[in-house]
Amino acid sequence: MLPFASVDAATKSFVGAGGRVRLSHPANLNPTRTFSGRALMTGGWRLMWDGTPVGRGVGVARFWQVAKPRDGAGQVIEMVQIGFSRDAAVVARCGTDGAKGGSGRRLPDRMLGGHRWTVYVNGDAGMSQSVAATDLRTVVEGTCYAVDRVTYAVKAGSAPSRTAPTQAVAAANMDAILATIHVGRRR
Repeated sequence: MLPFASVDAATKSFVGAGGRVRLSHPANLNPTRTFSGRALMTGGWRLMWDGTPVGRGVGVARFWQVAKPRDGAGQVIEMVQIGFSRDAAVVARCGTDGAKGGSGRRLPDRMLGGHRWTVYVNGDAGMSQSVAATDLRTVVEGTCYAVDRVTYAVKAGSAPSRTAPTQAVAAANMDAILATIHVGRRR
């Protein structure tokens, strides 16, 4: 297991989607199955950036942590979420549907958990809020998997609690979760 940046370095294992999604996370962060959207960010099992519907799928887990932003104004939420779909139409366009918005761009493919993932970066801003995301997509054993690594900032929001981590710590926690993700049957 990877070390995490949080004060509580203990980790837990998470297994979801009938054993087809596995990861490790800091013990002080609990997964949620709430995939609601926010201003500038679509709701659902995967983020969509071009206005197309999210498509049929299931949200497996979302981890998030409120943090003190680097510049000190408002609050930032660091997040990672994973979902999947077995819908034939979704699987057929898994690596492209909704992956690139107006300010998005494609990055080189990335290996994660032994599989090649298509990678896009996207973002948007307005009304004192901003969102930036790295969106990863892959098809494994006939299933489309979507992982979104998100930074959501609200400059006009109230400050987080005094005990909230810094943005750097929260981001490192989410990146560490991302690095442990494995999808598909256990080999």
